[in-house]
Amino acid sequence: MFDSTVLLVSLGTSPAIVPEAFLLPGARFRAVHVITTEETKVDFIQQWFAEHAPGTALSVTRVHGFKDFTNEGDHFRFEEVLYRWILETNTLPGERVLCLSGGFKTMSAAMQKAAAVLGAKEVFHVLCDLPPPRQPKTAPEIEAARTGGRLHWIRLGPESGWPQLRATPGTEYPLDTVSIAGCVRHVSAPDQAFRDLLHATVERSHRIANSWDRLADLPFPDLATWSEANFTWLHFPVEPQSPADRDWIRRLPKVELHCHLGGFATHGVELDKVRAAAANPAELPHLISCSTPAGWPQITLPLDPEDRLRTYMKLGDNNGSALLRDAGCLRRQCELLYEHFIRERIVYAEVRCSPAYYASPGRSSWTVLTDIRSAFEDCMTRARRAASAVCHVNLLLIATRRETGDFRAAIARHLALATTAAEHWIRDEECRVVGVDLAGYEDRSTRANYFREEFTGVHRAGLALTVHAGENDDAEGIWRAVFDLNARRLGHALHLIDSPELMRSVADRGIGVEMCPYANLQIKGYPLDSGATAVADRDRYPLRHYLKAGIRVSVNTDNIGISGASLSENLLLAARLCPGLTRLDLLKLQRHALDAAFLSPARRAKVVCEVAAGLEKP
Repeated sequence: MFDSTVLLVSLGTSPAIVPEAFLLPGARFRAVHVITTEETKVDFIQQWFAEHAPGTALSVTRVHGFKDFTNEGDHFRFEEVLYRWILETNTLPGERVLCLSGGFKTMSAAMQKAAAVLGAKEVFHVLCDLPPPRQPKTAPEIEAARTGGRLHWIRLGPESGWPQLRATPGTEYPLDTVSIAGCVRHVSAPDQAFRDLLHATVERSHRIANSWDRLADLPFPDLATWSEANFTWLHFPVEPQSPADRDWIRRLPKVELHCHLGGFATHGVELDKVRAAAANPAELPHLISCSTPAGWPQITLPLDPEDRLRTYMKLGDNNGSALLRDAGCLRRQCELLYEHFIRERIVYAEVRCSPAYYASPGRSSWTVLTDIRSAFEDCMTRARRAASAVCHVNLLLIATRRETGDFRAAIARHLALATTAAEHWIRDEECRVVGVDLAGYEDRSTRANYFREEFTGVHRAGLALTVHAGENDDAEGIWRAVFDLNARRLGHALHLIDSPELMRSVADRGIGVEMCPYANLQIKGYPLDSGATAVADRDRYPLRHYLKAGIRVSVNTDNIGISGASLSENLLLAARLCPGLTRLDLLKLQRHALDAAFLSPARRAKVVCEVAAGLEKP
């Protein structure tokens, strides 16, 4: 039945049990491993195998200092040695057979537990129906008992082992050898590391079982392994002023889907660093006065609502196309943005850029795009080589609508560039162009439906599309983006709240909504009260409404430099704009971002695992 398996036997004061186990009908063992106490005699076993099974490898392991079970500590120390001893055989569960008959009852119990945990091809007992003291003690007596039908093997079948433990390598939990004499080795009782692992695995499994009915509602299944106290903590509202919550959010692995390259490094030290990296310093544009208003960033621009977006964008006039036409500045901007992602613990980001606007005579938009991609790719490569934190960056090309002029020509150039790039860079593990963003001036005359023909090629090339919609236009602008342009994500979509029917459609279709709390506050204005002042529900920031409606909403930054806020700060602001937003809601926002990201299924699964692995308990 068995061909070239390994027999493992625990031994007490009856050495005959080892050859009796070896005689298991139908089995052929290439090796026999015996574990026993410090003083048990094994001469008979060695002699029997030398005479009756000379080709079988025999090893005996004595536990140094272990003579008898007198308390729990003795048992637990022996159990730790037993687990490590089995792992040290370097056998797979389908290669080892465990006999439970030898030694004290606690030794047999430990052996059975080890089989259940680590797995075994078969587990069995061997019994002799001769009454004591007529139990076999010599080789002839063993043979007589076998041929006389006095030996009985009680076969308990296989043990599959726990998936979390059965492949544990023995090198992780080595035994310390005290001395070796022939095939007999003395080992010392180690610390309880494997038993600690076992205990943690049991607790984890029990928590998963207890959470079975709520697994489908968790943004990350790993949350089911959290203790009830930690899980309850997740359901409490975020406290934006709490140092503990602020630190937890800062350390949270995050996903960024709406981040403009030209909106970074617009002021201060970061801008100085970008300008200092210029390839042609003499040709840099002069700095202009575009300082932020007093109280920035947590204020709404004090202008007519129609003018706020223009004023907001002017705050970035010292960066963007005016500065990024310089190759050195462009590369440094990418590097600094990547460093910011790492500090913010962002594991995946989609960066929006407009290569055609950074082009210049002799420097085509393709060259610019290649430089942007190369800068991020080099950052990712250096991080991997240093075995440090890595943020995977992909690119979205911006097709910008404007109030006047032939902006359609610029849109056509960016769409052609996007489709070419999608065909050129195809390796999933590298930085590549994954989609297009229809952005810019938004009103009834520039709704998405007017660009259906231009975007046909984008869809046919397999590129994804996100559309700025419903920030300054009404719900009809969102409707057009969804049903006329097949947008997979919506930028801002603040007026989606005005149409319950459209909200249901967006939720049913799994369309992502990219919200940017600081930019939305600064441009549109929302109440920042703590809930003490009565504010009509319809006037509040709609993020929490979208969450409750099952919409795949995420929190992002938009223009980090202009808004003066990181992704962590945007998440904290979201909690102020939406009183009652829980810590679990923040995790849902990250999962929504992952599900809405323009990623292949394989890459998405990898990033989901990275985020789940990085979640920290309070």
